[in-house]
Amino acid sequence: MKYKVLLAGNSKKLISNFFLQMDFAFDCVTSSVIFDDLKNHVQYFNPDIFIYCMRAETRDDLVTIASFHDVLGKNDIPFAAIGDSVSLDFAAKIPNCVPELSIKLPMSTSDMEDTITRFIKKHKAYLSSAADSPLSRALDANASSAFDTLAKLDSALEEIEKEPDAKDTAGRQPEAPDRHRILVIDDATIIHKTIKGYLDSRYEVATAISGKIALRFLNAKEVSLILLDYEMPEMNGPAVLEELRKDPYLATIPVVFLTGINDVEKIKNALALKPQGYLLKPVEKDSLIAKIRELID
Repeated sequence: MKYKVLLAGNSKKLISNFFLQMDFAFDCVTSSVIFDDLKNHVQYFNPDIFIYCMRAETRDDLVTIASFHDVLGKNDIPFAAIGDSVSLDFAAKIPNCVPELSIKLPMSTSDMEDTITRFIKKHKAYLSSAADSPLSRALDANASSAFDTLAKLDSALEEIEKEPDAKDTAGRQPEAPDRHRILVIDDATIIHKTIKGYLDSRYEVATAISGKIALRFLNAKEVSLILLDYEMPEMNGPAVLEELRKDPYLATIPVVFLTGINDVEKIKNALALKPQGYLLKPVEKDSLIAKIRELID
């Protein structure tokens, strides 16, 4: 049985190890360190554990993780952190950022996998025993009337939202629950944050820090469009596109190159691969949205 692991953090090497060396034990998904992105992954992926892979974290990032810790607690999802002693000590100084499981580096991959697996099993056993306790059953029985009242309120709110005049303050119709998912493949997390900030109100945005991670994600999830960095270490954009074209299903996904290069020959080489478009970095918001609308809206 594979356990579902939600990963975030600045340690690209550690995140890659989960996908490449621990894939028999874990079904992994990555997220940016943006609160709404993390929260959406909890809702749609429902992980068994959240693991923060630390490397030169900023205080702002840790404050976000501390806020996210509350979301994890409400969903009975444990929080783990992996890093050296300096990183773990730094996190411990942030209120509400102390993980339930701390893994101090260096540690072998096999020992890390075993530690995480045993922790998840122990956590699930605890939740199971707590749910079966007499106190838990008594609380559930006493809460039934309250749940009935809340259910009636929810039903009434749903009816109001179905009214044809329900609009937001700008006069637009409420957004449909199902949105296009866009995958951003780039080794720079600042690009993830920037593009997610541009698109989050319109689309669901998933991120990957390498081509290998992206291809694994695409084996499990559907996306409507891919924004692909042209120059990345290990596996660059053209190599990723070549792998996509080999798969009849993935080959149908529109691909737009993101590139900071101003070498005319490299741009010609990129266009020779026949992507659905390319955008120069730094990506301009209106141009990005216009290109996406042209391709999938």
